[in-house]
Amino acid sequence: MSALAAHDTPAAPTRRRFLQAGVALGGGLVVGFGLPHEAFAQADARELPHYQRGLPEGEHAPTAYVRIGRDGQITVMCGKAEMGQGVHTGFAQIVADELDADWRRVRVQQAPVHLDYANPNVPMVNTGGSTSIRANWTRLRLSGATARAMLVSAAAQRWNVDPARIHTRDSVLLGPGGLRATYGEMAEAAAREPLPAPPVLKGAAEFKLIGKPLPRLDTPAKTNGSATFGLDVKLPGLLTAVVAFPPAFGARARAVASRAALAQPGVRQVVELSNGGVAVAADHLWAAMQGRQALTIEWTESPLAALDADAVRRGYVEALNREGIVDHNIGDVRATEGLRTITREFDQPFLAQAPMEPLNCTVHIRAGEAEVWVGTQNATTTQRAVAAVAGLRPEQVKVNTTLLGGGFGRRGTVDFVQPAAEVARATGRPVKLVYTREDDMKSGYYRPMSRIRVSAGLDAQGRLAMLSARIAVPSIAKWTGFAFLRKPNGVDTYATECLAPPYRIPNLRVEWVEHDIGVPIWFWRTPGGNQNCLPVEAVIDEMADLAGQDPYRFRRDMLSDRPRHRRVLDTAAQRHGWDAAPATGVGRGIAMVEIFGSIVAIATDVREANGLPVVERVSCAVDCGTVINPRQVRAQMQSSIVYGLSALLYGGVEIDRGVPQASNFHDQPVLRLSQMPRIEVDIVPSEAAPGGVGEPALPPLMPAVVNAWFRLTGQRVQRLPIGRA
Repeated sequence: MSALAAHDTPAAPTRRRFLQAGVALGGGLVVGFGLPHEAFAQADARELPHYQRGLPEGEHAPTAYVRIGRDGQITVMCGKAEMGQGVHTGFAQIVADELDADWRRVRVQQAPVHLDYANPNVPMVNTGGSTSIRANWTRLRLSGATARAMLVSAAAQRWNVDPARIHTRDSVLLGPGGLRATYGEMAEAAAREPLPAPPVLKGAAEFKLIGKPLPRLDTPAKTNGSATFGLDVKLPGLLTAVVAFPPAFGARARAVASRAALAQPGVRQVVELSNGGVAVAADHLWAAMQGRQALTIEWTESPLAALDADAVRRGYVEALNREGIVDHNIGDVRATEGLRTITREFDQPFLAQAPMEPLNCTVHIRAGEAEVWVGTQNATTTQRAVAAVAGLRPEQVKVNTTLLGGGFGRRGTVDFVQPAAEVARATGRPVKLVYTREDDMKSGYYRPMSRIRVSAGLDAQGRLAMLSARIAVPSIAKWTGFAFLRKPNGVDTYATECLAPPYRIPNLRVEWVEHDIGVPIWFWRTPGGNQNCLPVEAVIDEMADLAGQDPYRFRRDMLSDRPRHRRVLDTAAQRHGWDAAPATGVGRGIAMVEIFGSIVAIATDVREANGLPVVERVSCAVDCGTVINPRQVRAQMQSSIVYGLSALLYGGVEIDRGVPQASNFHDQPVLRLSQMPRIEVDIVPSEAAPGGVGEPALPPLMPAVVNAWFRLTGQRVQRLPIGRA
């Protein structure tokens, strides 16, 4: 077992200060698992913690993440949004394991918007970047272990015995001479105990729940229909609103004729919005849609009106010829004498996230307070947006984060929250704003369009001696307003993500050219890796051909000093039977990535049908460090793969004169069940800290398919989607 010693922490820490403190692991590495925020430093030690206020009768909270009822029911508080990735179950497993809880008595509750539940790296309650587990791993373990220590301390005082003689198992305290008490019986006394010094955490060999393929806690409610998503919210007097969006980006409503809309049965009000659109509020969705159709709106001209789709592409070509900001520079990529070189350029389109549940938000503004029901990936920004509209302080806005029917980054925006608040303010009634699928596809906030140039060179020994990558792409940091996404050199973190691959390359250079045409962009699953891994891994594959080498072994030779990466690559190749020749009419490809603290390699088998790849088989190997729930890891690898295949084959929103050229799944299809390949996932054992699993399989899937397609057809794909290339 590894002890955790306090680091720069008072001898008798307050409850708030405890989860802020840093701790020393193994006597050396200092890990901060709290929040760098003044609110904690200024907290009054005598103040009752927020998590101990207003609890249900018979329920007690020894820490912010744990509540224990007299009946023994254990509730784990989760500040991360559950959007199908299984974070509720993962959080519960971590806390319950260190707590020695009876898993049958554990449930999860969505936490309020409070800094205790914020991202440890940023003072915001948000969900994204595959950070939920990896950023909270130590904090959650400490919370469970602390609650257990407080229960033991309370029992020791009641029984007048040495705490060291008390053991815990399945939510039961066991003392000498047959002494026994359940956690429920001791919960009230434990909640009054002072916080102990940071406790000793379990060693990996002692885990009983962590690492086990436990069923998800949210499955029963989703199966029986009792689960609440944003669209399920119902309130007395609720109005439903839809928005008439400008026909092109940057346009705004200049004049609105609303008489015909207001004459529609059930329509209550027409509201002009600050975003340039016009909302119609009605008794139900159909009435709101009919009212929207009856509106007559004169729009201003879009600033993109003169920019057709071809001009958009030419702009990216020209941007790529400008010098960019250098992000990586090892050796000298310009010293190419004696090298065999190639240069390739890749075009990738805007992409809609298209979550299955269209965007929606319910807001009720009352005197001195407001309440929100929304499936959001950023509860803090939601709270602030509604507060600004309602003229309230953020703490006067209660955010109820419902289950999300998919997010993929799109639900991190507030473009569907702020209009809901504006309509609620205007009508004086609770309002549910709903996007149709067409609204979602056309309203913007896409994965950015990019153009990437990759050059590479082989030396006389057939080794990859040089790789240079330059990308023209807009800045997600700029559009989100998240300044922390910029590196000290000014480069947007996601603009260059994965352009520097994990291989040993003596001369490496990565540059970013910021190019923005004014189309709203946001995060999309693996924000940078989804577009940057493909060009680099495709060119590396081509260099293996130029060297006359097997693409798997060509990569492997560049990983001699990276054993974790080698194991992952070897596992994927061996699972796929790489050394056995593929069947006639089958192409085989491979690729790998390191991203979000995880390493993933993918091998694929591809056939051709009607000019498109048909992916028959995918072998995925992942080293994601310590595994919380292997069932969830496999599910997330599969999810990333199908999401990536849909984008690779069909995804893309073309912008012509400021108008998005996509409206629904008929013109941006997703993979159907009949097209789903056989997927095998191997989890490579690792003692490293947990890495992210929500996204990492997507980036290498794309080049693995593209590389297999080349083996089959001799065609190198450089423009996506393949179905439109």
